[in-house]
Amino acid sequence: MLLARPGTPVPALDLATAVTVGHPGRDHGGLHRPADTGELIDATARAAYRRRLRELAEETEEADAAGDAERSARLAVEQDALLGQLSAAYGLGGRARRTGSAAERARTAVTARIRTAVSRITAVHPELGRHLQAAVRTGTFCEYRPEQAPPWRL
Repeated sequence: MLLARPGTPVPALDLATAVTVGHPGRDHGGLHRPADTGELIDATARAAYRRRLRELAEETEEADAAGDAERSARLAVEQDALLGQLSAAYGLGGRARRTGSAAERARTAVTARIRTAVSRITAVHPELGRHLQAAVRTGTFCEYRPEQAPPWRL
C-alpha cells in the first residue's frame, strides 16, 4: 500500500486492518468500537515524576557541590530512567499516549512488521533494503517517501 502511493501518509491503523489480497470481502462488521485503557501515565503519576525530577536536580546540585561523584552518578541514572519513562508515555506534539488504543497497537505492530520485512529484504537485496530503510517512515502515520520515485507500477 505504501509503495503504491509514494508521498501519501497512510494511518498505521489502515495498514493493520487492510483486507489482504487472499481474503477479499472479509467482514469485520459486528465488532464493538475498539477502546483504550487510558493514558500510559495519568495526571497523578506525571505530577509525581515532575516532583521527583525537581528533587533529583536539587540533590545533584548538592552532590556536585560536595564533590560526591558517586552520588551524582546514581542520581543521573535515576533521572535518565524517569526521563525514559516520560518519553515513552508521550507521542508527537507532547500528547499523552494511551494504552490499549487501536491506533497505538497498530502503530507498534505495523512498525515492527515493516522493520522485519525491510530486514528480510536487505538480506537478499541489500540495495533495495537500503532504499527502503531510507524512504519508509513509520509511526501513527506511515509513508513511503523516496528521493526519486522508482519507475515501478504496483
